[in-house]
Parts: sequence; structure tokens; C-alpha cells
Amino acid sequence: MKSKKEEEYMEQKKLLFIYNPTAGKGILKQKLSDVIEEFMKAEYEVTIYATKREHEATELVFELSENYDRIVCSGGDGTLHEVTEGLMQLPEEKRRPCGYIPAGTVNDFANALALPGKPEEDAKVAVSGKINSYDIGSMNGSYFNYIAAFGAFTSVSYETPQSFKNAMGRAAYFIEGLIKLPSIHPYHLIIRGDKGIEIEDDFIFGMVTNARSVGGFPIFRKTKMELNDGVFEGVFVKNPKNPIELQSVVNAFLTESSNDQIIAFRSSKFEILCDDEVSYTLDGEDGGNFKKVVIKNHKAAVYYANADKMQKKGRIKSMEDRNGNR
Repeated sequence: MKSKKEEEYMEQKKLLFIYNPTAGKGILKQKLSDVIEEFMKAEYEVTIYATKREHEATELVFELSENYDRIVCSGGDGTLHEVTEGLMQLPEEKRRPCGYIPAGTVNDFANALALPGKPEEDAKVAVSGKINSYDIGSMNGSYFNYIAAFGAFTSVSYETPQSFKNAMGRAAYFIEGLIKLPSIHPYHLIIRGDKGIEIEDDFIFGMVTNARSVGGFPIFRKTKMELNDGVFEGVFVKNPKNPIELQSVVNAFLTESSNDQIIAFRSSKFEILCDDEVSYTLDGEDGGNFKKVVIKNHKAAVYYANADKMQKKGRIKSMEDRNGNR
């Protein structure tokens, strides 16, 4: 016969914590005990895995998450990408809610979750924050959290050495991007979206995104957008004919002003076709080379914990709001 203490232990909520010890500047190592303490304050029994190789987080989530009540991951956007990949490989009813403690160089998705930015505070949000649904994207069968992109600068995030990112932070992406400027070449593309949208032109850059910032810099700040509305934002930059036009495109992104060379529209599905193979990135990771990609929005497919202030600002609808306050 089990004691009362044993029964309480068996009934305790279980949390799977997956973290990347090499992400960013290794700041999580210094705060690991504080993070675990926050989990335990929320009355979770914690199992910890430190990843040692690529795709390990995906495997852990797919194989183990059914045995847990919540998943929390810590690392850069790449670690979060792997966790989401694991969740999306599971049937919807087996996908556990997830918390995120950003520890990378840029952490774009953390901006969408309005996280405080300190590991112990982010840990508190991960186990006690509001749980909301988020759209997830797929491109030719591979999943992504917030962005699929091609063209100028998109390979920088996964080709830039980690040591350089740690030393230079966000500036590392710009420095590496400037080095690659001479090699930028346009792609002649056909881009299709909902409601019969079809565009054909030469483009140097394109992204399909569900984020409020990319590369740590804000986008769509002046545009009302929700992260679980079933549509993505597509932004495509036509080939500038001279350095002045290129500079005007960069300025348009930084100041969020209109520009004739930037085409933007919303759609639940994007088809991008090219006669040549195009290199893509998914959440800052290498997404492969394709002549044709089909990007789809999987509406409200996963659930992440976010800071309550997101609700106050009306930036995203909660799971309860979406389902009639059930």
C-alpha cells in the first residue's frame, strides 16, 4: 500500500525541460538552479535534458512528451524550431503546452511571446503564464514557428559562427550580411496566394512570417496582426537596379514605410516557383534548396505560454477567447 507522500508524488505534475547548453553566451548555465526552482514552485516534477546534437530536441519531444503535462525549452530560435517540429509530428490531442526560455543571440519568437527577458522570470511565465494557441507553418513538409525566407541575408543566421554571434550579438548578422552583398543575385519567381493572387517578377528576398520581428528588428508594427488567425504575412523585395534603390529598401524595413519595390500581402497558403533552385531558411536554420515550395498555415496548431501583458495589449487571442470562453 502506497503512503500518502508516495501518492502525492505520483500525482504531481510532470515537466520535460529541454535546453541547449551552447546557445547564446551560455547564460542559462549560470541561472539553471533559479530556473528549476521556478518550475518546482509551480509544483512540477522536472526531468532535464541538455541537448548534445542537432535534431535531438525534436526526437525527445516526439518520443517523450506524452508522459509529461508541459514542455519547456531553452535555447535560441533553432531549439524552439526543433521542439515545434517534434510537437507537429504528434497527433493534435497529444501536443502538450510549451514554455520557452530564450537563450540565443536574437530570439525573435520571444518577442511574440512578450517574455520579460531574464531566465528566472521567463521560467515563471513558462509554467504560470497564459496559454495561447499559435499558427505554425509548413514548407514542403518541414515545420516552422515564425519565418520561411529566401534570398539576400537569409543564410547569414545559420552560416555565421556561434562564437561570432556571442561576441557581436545582433550586429553579427549585419556584418556577415554586408560581406555577402556582392554575391546577391535575383530570382525570377512566380508567387501565388489566396484569392487568385499571382505575381511574377525578379526578387532578391522574400519571407513568409508569423512574427512581429525578424532578426531582432520589428516588422508590421503599424499593422494589426494576430498570431493565431490562420494567415501569414508575405513580404517580397523586387530586385533593386542600383545601390540607391537597395538602400531605400533597407530604410523601408527599418522605418516601416512604404516602398514600390516591396510587395506584401496576407495569405493562408503561398506557392513560390522558380526555374532555378532557391535556398530557403526556416526559423534561421537551413531549410533546403527547391524550385517549388508550398507554404501552408496550420491554424492554432500549438500552444505556448506567454506573458499576460500580451492580452492587455490585444496582441493575440487566447485559447479561451477563440473558443467562446469555454
